[in-house]
Amino acid sequence: MSAKKASSGDRELSVRATDKKKFGSNGSPRVAKSLQQDASLNGEKKIVRRKSGAQRRGQILETARDLIFTEGFSNFTIRIVAGRVGISEAAIYRHFTSKEELMLALLEALFAPWREAISKLVAEKLPFAKKLEELFHLHLHHLLNERLNPVLFFSEAINPQNQRLLADMRKNLSYLAQAVASIVKTGQKMKQVRADVQPEALEAAVLGLLQTTVIRWTLQRSADGLLEDGASNIAELARIVSYSEAEL
Repeated sequence: MSAKKASSGDRELSVRATDKKKFGSNGSPRVAKSLQQDASLNGEKKIVRRKSGAQRRGQILETARDLIFTEGFSNFTIRIVAGRVGISEAAIYRHFTSKEELMLALLEALFAPWREAISKLVAEKLPFAKKLEELFHLHLHHLLNERLNPVLFFSEAINPQNQRLLADMRKNLSYLAQAVASIVKTGQKMKQVRADVQPEALEAAVLGLLQTTVIRWTLQRSADGLLEDGASNIAELARIVSYSEAEL
């Protein structure tokens, strides 16, 4: 093999190694890039490989997610998504039968890894205060990193035509509530949470802090101070409801 051909092959392997999709066929978030070989440095004609069905579906979902995050639902139409992806509306409908199906698929792609991570955290043997802290960081980091703002989706879900979207959002909110309830229950069982603390009140307080942080993110349109302030509030709540060293 000539040095020129070896160099071209190395570049192709490098491109394939770094080609990680943002939304794969299994719904877990990854980084989206088109699969292509660029040999222009050798004076060769550029070869662009056609995207697979899973890759195109992932590109559509990522484009929809970014559009909703930056512009809300006012400009979220199949026509606009298709235009930004660079395909026809008919091509969108080959992957999603309707705008609603696209929204539901997007929510599942974004929330599936979130649910999996929370499930693993709940099962971990960590002190109550530490587990609350980890839950806060896991939840907020996921929303921020994935540009997933539940407030935007709930604002759209209240439309009577979007009952399935509303049900899906409620399902994920319920999942978070159940995780918090499990953490509180375990904390009391392990005698890390005061016996006189009402579990339902503590669960509501934790969920309230999480939701207030998301609302603040929505209003200020910035993540400045969110993690620091939220973590401080969660830590203070855990301190208040936990036994002191003198009481143990």
